Amino acid sequence: MKVLIVYGTTEGQTRKIAERAGVRARERDHEVEIHNGASLAPAFDLAGFDAIIVAASVHQEYHQERISDFVMAHLEQMASKPTAFISVSLSAVLDYARDEAQAYVDRFVAATHWRPQDTLLLGGAVRGSEYDYFQRQIIKFIVMKRGEIADTTRDYEFTDWNALAGFVDDFLAAAELSVAASTK
Repeated sequence: MKVLIVYGTTEGQTRKIAERAGVRARERDHEVEIHNGASLAPAFDLAGFDAIIVAASVHQEYHQERISDFVMAHLEQMASKPTAFISVSLSAVLDYARDEAQAYVDRFVAATHWRPQDTLLLGGAVRGSEYDYFQRQIIKFIVMKRGEIADTTRDYEFTDWNALAGFVDDFLAAAELSVAASTK
């Protein structure tokens, strides 16, 4: 099966997640192409792919506009294939904010009219070592007030790699069945 993984990233964690999903799919003997949604041409053709995974991070409550544009431009082709969406945010790992993380996904699918077969809410990362003073203050306000991290000058990775591996495995198993059924 040929799998397309398209990602949108702001600080690099979603690219890392897309790459790890690609490794997992290759370990399952699938052919994989990984593309940054920001660099894909609008005319990119999905016809040669059997299944599609889209991964996007949330910043200021929204997923990347380029990923929304990609999904809307390819909605018809995506509707005929198994698809999955990985939404990456800090809200996904904060117990008190899981509903908020789901609301980001709900808003994204409502705006794009896309109905992925599977969705994963996945934690991202804090790149405190790369932030300026104002970005650190925002992180303090959002995350530190709840005690999740103590030092905004350090980097923290909140991605649950086992959850990602299980999600990819389950999605690909279902996609294989769907592809097999559609070729009969």
